[in-house]
Amino acid sequence: MKKLIALFAITGLIFTSCNNMQTNNPASGPSDEDRRTFREQIKTHNTFRKAFKEENIEMLMSTMADSVKWSPAWYNGNKLLGYDDLKGQLQQYFDQFDDVTFAEGEGLLNPNAPAYWAGSHFSSGENMATTSPVQMRIYGTWSGIHTESGAKVYNKYYGLFGFNSDGKIAGISDWMDISGMQAQIENHIASK
Repeated sequence: MKKLIALFAITGLIFTSCNNMQTNNPASGPSDEDRRTFREQIKTHNTFRKAFKEENIEMLMSTMADSVKWSPAWYNGNKLLGYDDLKGQLQQYFDQFDDVTFAEGEGLLNPNAPAYWAGSHFSSGENMATTSPVQMRIYGTWSGIHTESGAKVYNKYYGLFGFNSDGKIAGISDWMDISGMQAQIENHIASK
């Protein structure tokens, strides 16, 4: 009888452990809180996009934490830049381009794939899988009209956005082909 009780106790511990592991396991899926946070972050990015379209620097910067860290698309020795650097670069885009828009998901191999991703089920690092939406990946294509030449430019984009507890953008890493924009402008001018 004692062996039977011990067997039931051990079996109960195993099931309890498995259930506890599953609730911390990304395979069990994100929590309702993580889902809500992710939806709010997409809303923040939509405000960011709208501000670009309207060339509204105040609206755009209202989506940023004062302590935002930015890794630009061009190589700069891997230095992280701050709020003022980012604001200055965004203002340059406003000064040099009109009708700047973001086509979410455009350019992905699967045209039906979503533009916004967070969390991961796979990672090359040990125990790095997560359902946390704190880091959001954004895919799509930015386009705009170069003000001086009238050239329509397109730029495939991948960005990694980090958010703070207030829902503000606290970090941005940009990946896009800056020189490709210049080439499109030069080709437009040469074809005139």
